Amino acid sequence: MTNHMNLMFAFTFIAIGGLLFGYMIGINSNVLTKGQLLCADDYVGAVGTWTSWGYGQCWSLSTVTIGLLSSIGLIGAMFSTLICFRYSDDIGRKLEAQIGALLYIVGSFVAALSPMLWGVVLGLFVYGLAIGFAMHVAPLYIAEISPADVRGALVSAKEAIIVFGMFLGFFTGWVFSLLSSDGWRLMILVGGFLAAAMFCGVAYVPQSPRYLVLLAARSGNAASEEEEALAALTFFRGGASDEAKEELRGLRSDVQVSLRSDREIDGLLQKHGAQETGAFAAFANPRPLIVGCGIVTLQQITGQPSVLYYATNVFKSAGFGDSSSQESVLLGLVKLVATLFTVWRVDHYGRRPLLLIGISMMTVALAVCAAGFSTSYCTTPGLSTAECSTGDLEMPRAWAIVTVAGLMVYVSGYQVGFGPIAWLLISEIFPLSVRGSALSVAAMTNFGFNVAVTFSTASLMESFGTTGLFSIFLCLSLVSLVFVLHLVPETKGKTLEEIEAMMKA
Repeated sequence: MTNHMNLMFAFTFIAIGGLLFGYMIGINSNVLTKGQLLCADDYVGAVGTWTSWGYGQCWSLSTVTIGLLSSIGLIGAMFSTLICFRYSDDIGRKLEAQIGALLYIVGSFVAALSPMLWGVVLGLFVYGLAIGFAMHVAPLYIAEISPADVRGALVSAKEAIIVFGMFLGFFTGWVFSLLSSDGWRLMILVGGFLAAAMFCGVAYVPQSPRYLVLLAARSGNAASEEEEALAALTFFRGGASDEAKEELRGLRSDVQVSLRSDREIDGLLQKHGAQETGAFAAFANPRPLIVGCGIVTLQQITGQPSVLYYATNVFKSAGFGDSSSQESVLLGLVKLVATLFTVWRVDHYGRRPLLLIGISMMTVALAVCAAGFSTSYCTTPGLSTAECSTGDLEMPRAWAIVTVAGLMVYVSGYQVGFGPIAWLLISEIFPLSVRGSALSVAAMTNFGFNVAVTFSTASLMESFGTTGLFSIFLCLSLVSLVFVLHLVPETKGKTLEEIEAMMKA
């Protein structure tokens, strides 16, 4: 039996990149809340500007600016994902992870220590660049180093690490928000120290064996890459050199088949006057891109960013007032438990069944939440719910409890299905020779729609109210069920090479 200790060592430090993504999501609603970066309602001092200097400042920002601050990290992630699209297969998996860790460190310290608002925004943008590199390389690397029988669990466990990061962010945000109005700086600073641990750990893990075999197949002198690939496989298989040699022979054969297939596709394209080379060869076989980009798009537009980035304010709308940040901590804990269930059972039940179960849970929960928020009323006399501030919205206590329960079911459904399985699928379905660039397209789609939903949530809540917003997500959740039923394949138990052949059929 293979010893997976070294495999878990590598997984842990690569997955910290996901934890730091989740952590930023978790602290967002506590950073961008009144009494922290935003001025409290009873604040009487000078309000900061974009260029005003000093610590202890707070700012009064428009809805659009708050949306920009919430999404600036995701905008940064889109930029770095573009870099990954073109250069990821030149950079290599390990160096890409190290670049992500270094950018996390720089972004955290710049955002936390800047005495000016524009410096905070710059730091969050750099942090977002790190998200792009880390979230691109993590599913790639983990899928490529994992045996088929545990690949689903490990790639899904990366999502569990993201959710643990969210929980840690919710908890840290709650604790530091109690300390002072500058607690938001400490929330961000914690991320820099976690990133330093990631940078040090990644330095001790080998390169992806599949990536090395691909380099060997493409180069004129393959001996050094194959020797390094054998050493990496021996490391990941716990020193089982015979098993590593057998796996290397299989990888070498599968990569040669894959490259021959790609050359045939290139020949057909050139015969018809098309030129597909380098990163753009990812578009030569559209089926994996349709499935991959479709699943990550639906993952975002069914509302998950809105619930997480604005969790504290959503709970305030449900009438929980000052205890809202504590409810957000509970939300993070529920997400973590649901994700761990998927990690435990994904290689048993399969990808499609869990997606369908999770999306169905989301659909029911969104209907309950839309009904619950429709009972909201404004505690300020003479104001309608549309005119009322979030802090003054309440709902009947019974409906508030039902609505919060609905939110818990919603995030549980997301973590049973979309959360872990979307990233698992896009790590599995793309051919090895274009896996880096193709996954970049899917990741860029993910971040792009995440930005759009996050940036527009506050405005949509103003225009349609929370009920209208949840009703929109309900309709999109129904669309997701249809998409999964008709287009998403089952990849359980198959090697990456078998999946590649299936997607090309």
